[in-house]
Amino acid sequence: MTRNEARVILMQILYEMEVGSDMNEETACSRIGERLAGNHVERGQELLTKIIRNIDEIDAEINESSTRWKTSRMPKVDLSIMRLAVGEMKYCDDIPDAVSVNEAINLGRKFSTEHSARFIHGVLGAVSKKEHPDE
Repeated sequence: MTRNEARVILMQILYEMEVGSDMNEETACSRIGERLAGNHVERGQELLTKIIRNIDEIDAEINESSTRWKTSRMPKVDLSIMRLAVGEMKYCDDIPDAVSVNEAINLGRKFSTEHSARFIHGVLGAVSKKEHPDE
């Protein structure tokens, strides 16, 4: 299993959490164990736990960086993709922001609307600039 495949599964779990209000952190982490393999299980559970526990902060960063839409009005797939990418940017020191942004753009192209990749790129680019203003 590649990191890209693991990202797809994490994005799908975040999406399931967004559309199904009955899923909690424990259920989400158990789904990771069912869907991921190898060293991706622990890493995925750790990242997902951090995203869930800091969802309000992550959403605030997305809201501050979006000029047109707030998280409450965004397509749920796009929001799930961006939450994952912001989580990676904040909590995975071994993944450069540019990689997280690029992977998110690719997920947007694959799983969302024709306009999503550009929207995701704009929002995440702004988040990255706020996180690392000197880069």
